[in-house]
Amino acid sequence: MFITQPKIFISSTVFDLNNERTAAYNAVNKVGGFPVMSEKTMEAQSTDSLTACLSKVMESDIYVLILGARYGWQPVGKESITELEYQTARSQKIPVLVINTTYPKETLQKEFEKRVETNYFRKTVNDAFELEKELEQALKTEICKKQNEYFNKTEPVYSNLVRIQFPSHLFIADLDIDKKAVKKYNKERKRPFFKPNLHDYAVSALYMKDISFPHDWIVWDGKIITFHNLQDDSIGLTKITDRGTAESLACDEFYDTSVDHLSQFKYLLKKCLETKLHKLKIKWLKDEKLFAFLPVQKDDLERWQPRSIEWTKTKKSATRKVVDVKYDLKDKTKVFNLRSLSFRTGFEILESDWYLSIKPEWIFLWSDLKVCHWAFKNIQWLKKNERNMHVFNHYNFILRYLQPSQMESLFIEYKDYPFIKLEKIEMFDFAPIVHDSVWKNLEAIGAQKKLTDEDGNVDLFGI
Repeated sequence: MFITQPKIFISSTVFDLNNERTAAYNAVNKVGGFPVMSEKTMEAQSTDSLTACLSKVMESDIYVLILGARYGWQPVGKESITELEYQTARSQKIPVLVINTTYPKETLQKEFEKRVETNYFRKTVNDAFELEKELEQALKTEICKKQNEYFNKTEPVYSNLVRIQFPSHLFIADLDIDKKAVKKYNKERKRPFFKPNLHDYAVSALYMKDISFPHDWIVWDGKIITFHNLQDDSIGLTKITDRGTAESLACDEFYDTSVDHLSQFKYLLKKCLETKLHKLKIKWLKDEKLFAFLPVQKDDLERWQPRSIEWTKTKKSATRKVVDVKYDLKDKTKVFNLRSLSFRTGFEILESDWYLSIKPEWIFLWSDLKVCHWAFKNIQWLKKNERNMHVFNHYNFILRYLQPSQMESLFIEYKDYPFIKLEKIEMFDFAPIVHDSVWKNLEAIGAQKKLTDEDGNVDLFGI
C-alpha cells in the first residue's frame, strides 16, 4: 500500500545509464520505497518485455523518468519502450517525476525531451551523485504529499457497535431475606449451594415464595438493582426487598459515581440482554463468555434438528442456518455434536452514549447442549476459511435479529423486551481513506463483483 512502501518505477534506457540507475535505486531505498527496475527487482515472467514493463508501470505508485542521451529500443517501430512507459504512467494518472541529464542527446531523444517538458517540470543533473540527491528529495516531497492525502481525508466506516436504549432511571432497594430459611428450603429439596452468594440466596428466596421472575436484576452491596419498579407492590421482586428502602435513581447518576458503579451497571445491562435473548433460545455460556443459538426442535428419535431462521435483507428474503447437526458416523440414530452460530458482546460508553459491541463466533455443543471443547480446531478452521464478507453477513443477521422493535414483522416469534433496545449500526467518519482494492482483494471473486459499483456506493447490508 502507498502509505507503507510505495512502488516506484524507474524508467530509462539501461546500458548507457548504469550508474544513474544505481543512484536511482539507492534514492528509492533511502525513502523507504520499493524500486521497480527491470534489471534488479522484476521477476521472470511468461510474457514479452513490453507487456511486462507496462504492467509494472500500472502497478506502481510513482513513475520516475530519467532522460539520458539515447532514445532507446522501439518495440513497435515508433515510440521507444521508455516513452511507452511514460505514456502509460500518464494515462493511469500516476505521479511522474522527471530527471534530465546534460548528456548530448540524439535527435529522437531531443524530440521526446520536448514532449516531456511541455507537461512536467524536470530537474537537470550533471552526474549520478547529483541524481541520487535530487531524486531522494523529490521522492520525499511526493510521498509526503500522497500520505497527507490519505491521512487528512476520511471516509465513513461501519463499526461493530450498535447504539442502545435503556430506561432513564433504575431502582435500588435493600435485600430482605431469611438466609437460614433459604438454607433449610434448599436442603429439604436437596439443592444446596456450594459457597452461595447473596444472589443465590435471593433466587432461592423467590422460589420459596413460588415466584417466577426473570433474572434481569443484580445484587450488590446487599441491595437489589434493577430497571423494574421496586416501588410497585405488584412486581414479584419486591417480595424479597425492604420496600421502605426502595428508591429511584438516574442511570447516569449511578454509573458516574465510581468505577465500581460503572462495572455493576454494565453487569445489569448484560443480565437484561440475557433476558432479552432467552425467549429467542439464545443462551449465555458463562465459561466461554458468549451467546449461542440453541436448537428448538427434535425429531421422532429425540434427535435435535437443524435450526434455520427466515429473514429479509433489504428486499431479499433469505434463510440463515444458525444450528447445524452432525450425526454420529457409527450410529446415525445419534447426534454427535451441534455447530451453533454465536457471538460475543460488550457494553461501551462513548461521550455519554451507550453501545453494544457484537462479534460473531462459532461454538460446538454436545447433544446435551454442553460445550464441546474438543472442537477447538474445527472453530479455527471455520474462522480461517471465512472472509470479511462472511463475517459481516453473520453480524448483519445477528444485528437484525436482535432488533425486534425495528424488525418485528420479520421475526414473529419475538416479543420486544422493554428494558434494552438496539438501534442501527454505528457509522463513524474519522477513518483514513483506504483504497477499495486493499480490502476488495481479500474477498472471493464473486464477492468482489458484488462490491464493485461505478458510483462508489455499495450497500453492504444488502449483499
